[in-house]
Amino acid sequence: MSSLISPASCLLDGETVILVDRRGRRHLKRLRCGHRLTIRASVLACDQLIGRAEGSLVGIGEDEQFVILRPSYAELIPLLERPAEPIFAKDVGLILTRGDIRPGQTVLEIGVGCGALTMALARAVGASGRLVSYEIREDFAAEATANLRAHEGDTPQWTIKIRDAREGFDETDVDRIIVDVPDAVSVTPRVEEALRDGGIVVVYTPTVLQMKAFHDAVQASSALGLAESFEVLERSWHIEGQSVRPDHRMVAHTGFLTTARRLAR
Repeated sequence: MSSLISPASCLLDGETVILVDRRGRRHLKRLRCGHRLTIRASVLACDQLIGRAEGSLVGIGEDEQFVILRPSYAELIPLLERPAEPIFAKDVGLILTRGDIRPGQTVLEIGVGCGALTMALARAVGASGRLVSYEIREDFAAEATANLRAHEGDTPQWTIKIRDAREGFDETDVDRIIVDVPDAVSVTPRVEEALRDGGIVVVYTPTVLQMKAFHDAVQASSALGLAESFEVLERSWHIEGQSVRPDHRMVAHTGFLTTARRLAR
């Protein structure tokens, strides 16, 4: 068996990594030449980590040892510094699949928060697609931009516009629209204008009353139809020897998702 490190596994200067301790706690850090990472009593030199393979055990001789990895999307999002609560991975998965988001599409995102969903959408549309985000708050827009720059690198397929979505969009004939704002009903007329025939809108709402309000708006609309609403629950399991049971804590309600289709004009 070759002892060479695969180029895809090699950790690089400037990359975001997680260090997982023996209790499974994850620590989000960035590798920078000449810098050190401090985790409690352990101090790790970045120069000794850069070039190592993902999955390496590091911290030999320190008070604690860690497994070093690039974070998956699901691991990254809970660790982000954020001005607003993000849409977590369990809901993002349903948005991408029920929204049928794929490479090459033009997608509008209404409300960016810290950019957690934006990262997933940018990956999904790919280099051949186009993602345009509308955000009314400059501080949220700045936070999302910083997070995408830090954790996704160059994303030329993404554009962010600081504007109230209720004033309308520059784009028309778009494939998909994702809405994450407190009053989704208020942007419904603009969604109807911008979506192409057959296009899909996905609305994330934290409360059941907001979900019902948008569902009712779709039923009253002559432009939108086929509304469906979902709630996703996620329960992890504890597996250790003969002890196999659900974890005591689960990711229950985070929000509701409602999808609808643009009917032909």
